Amino acid sequence: MRLLQLAPLALSLTAPAIAQFGGMGGGMGGFGGDMGGFGGMGGFGGGDMGGFGGMGGMGGFGGGDMGGFGGMGGFGGGMGGMGGFGGGMGGFDMGGMFGGGQSNTNGGIDDETGESIRIMPMGDSITFGIGETGGYRKYLYDDLTKKGYKIDMVGPEGASRATFNGITYDDNHAGYSGYTIKYGLGFFSGQEGEGSLFNVLKLKDAVKKAQPDIITLIIGTNDMSGQHSTQSCTNDLHDLLDYIIGDMPSHCTIFLSTIPDLQTNNAANVVAYNEAVKKVATEYANKNVKFADIHGCMNGMNDMGTDKVHPNGSGYKKMGDYFAEVIDSFLKENPDFKGTAAPAAPSTPAAPAIPVAPVTPPANPPATTATCSAKITSQGYKCCSANCVVQYTDADGDWGVENGNWCGCGNGAAAATCVGAQGFPCCKTTKTVEYTDADGKWGVENGNWCLIN
Repeated sequence: MRLLQLAPLALSLTAPAIAQFGGMGGGMGGFGGDMGGFGGMGGFGGGDMGGFGGMGGMGGFGGGDMGGFGGMGGFGGGMGGMGGFGGGMGGFDMGGMFGGGQSNTNGGIDDETGESIRIMPMGDSITFGIGETGGYRKYLYDDLTKKGYKIDMVGPEGASRATFNGITYDDNHAGYSGYTIKYGLGFFSGQEGEGSLFNVLKLKDAVKKAQPDIITLIIGTNDMSGQHSTQSCTNDLHDLLDYIIGDMPSHCTIFLSTIPDLQTNNAANVVAYNEAVKKVATEYANKNVKFADIHGCMNGMNDMGTDKVHPNGSGYKKMGDYFAEVIDSFLKENPDFKGTAAPAAPSTPAAPAIPVAPVTPPANPPATTATCSAKITSQGYKCCSANCVVQYTDADGDWGVENGNWCGCGNGAAAATCVGAQGFPCCKTTKTVEYTDADGKWGVENGNWCLIN
């Protein structure tokens, strides 16, 4: 983690009338928790300039996950007073800007078989989960596993297993609190890999390493706090999506979502931004991007926490439930999503006319080097020649016609042990049952249905 370095204050004083500085009061209070807070710098003492009233201190990186900057105090009297540096930087939601926990993109509670749906939650602090550990991600994981899916959450942050409020879930993700779409704010403006989702994903090569099947993307809250224009956000979304699509698997699908309500200096910006999100999702529909409306599933500010920026527990649960339903519907509508769906069940072809047995079956069928089903030869029919064409199949075996007479096709042992139905062959190697009906157990070989003996 890159820590902020403060350059020492260097002033050159030559006139005694300026008295002296009282010194730096409290110094730097130190880092507390996960970067506690700077204690603030004291005040400069008397003299003809009345002294600087002191720098009130940099409010502090809040406990745990980097809160907001409290702002710098004000310079005091003397020389008419030098106004005051008010408020400073407000409170961008900088909680846990580097995510948290250990990196593990290949883990996953249910990924032992490699058959899991790999979901990559992506975005800012709402994805990270400021306000409630695991945010909406734990509810999404819990809901989908209860529906019977094997889910592997992937991303460069978090760990493969976490538990909160009785829910055990896969905690891997790509959520970065305080981050904008492409251009960082404040200290992070212009710093490589810091401050924007676009930069940090590229720096970590996150998408290519995770190889997700599904991405849930919620971003833009901090752009609203920073008063970024709707047009600039739209341009940034284009750049972000272009990068993600370039690195993700061809089947991967992105669910690009609106953001919830939040308290900003201009609430209309959120409305305009969400309309832009829907428009961008539509523009990228042919690139596996689908529109998701988190804003629509929530009850306005009633589902937001006391900071008016992050959802409360109720809000996060609604988000997780919403995404679970959206993804469940998508997977049901696309059963071949990962290319593993079985072919459609076989249709029943019209059966040919049942062969009529000879009036007088031969008492001693002629010997033949060809082999066929014993059930056919026991009825007095001979085996067809080696190159016979199957005209009909029933419980007795494969039938051909030679010289106007029915005969048995096949290779004896194979035909005797397994007889196909409805004109479908017997499986040669597979033992995996894909479908079962009155005719027996069906498997698939070379993309075609076959009967398993």
